[in-house]
Formats: sequence, structure tokens, C-alpha cells
Amino acid sequence: MNTPAAQTAHACSRCAHWADDRALLETRIPGLASFGSAYGATLGASRLCLRHDRLVMPGDRCAGFEARDAAQAGAASNA
Repeated sequence: MNTPAAQTAHACSRCAHWADDRALLETRIPGLASFGSAYGATLGASRLCLRHDRLVMPGDRCAGFEARDAAQAGAASNA
């Protein structure tokens, strides 16, 4: 059975490849500042996937999911 908890367990926001650093976005995406800022509404909840080098939403998923360790997960939630 595919419960809501099971659906979010492998979500991008819980992946080791999820780059939850908005400053990194501004350095990795040339011209982003012309649309506003990585800190504004331009990107919303999307972040950079370091594995696929593209913007993804927190609930997105892929076969390349790798769970973050507890230290990474705690640091991301404090950011």
C-alpha cells in the first residue's frame, strides 16, 4: 500500500542531492539575479538537484534518491 508517509519518504527534500543552499543557486545559475533572487519568490520552494543539475520541487522523486544522514537533515531544517 502506498501511504502518504511512504510517498514522501523518498522525496527530493529528503535526498542527499537536494541543495537547500540558496546562495549556491545564485552561483550555479548564471543570470538568476536578473529574475530577482534565489531568496525571493522567483524560485519558490524549488531547489537545485546536484545529481541532475536541475531545479526540483520538495515533493519530486526519482530513482537516484539517496537518503541524507541525520546530520545533513538537521542542518537543512535549520537553514
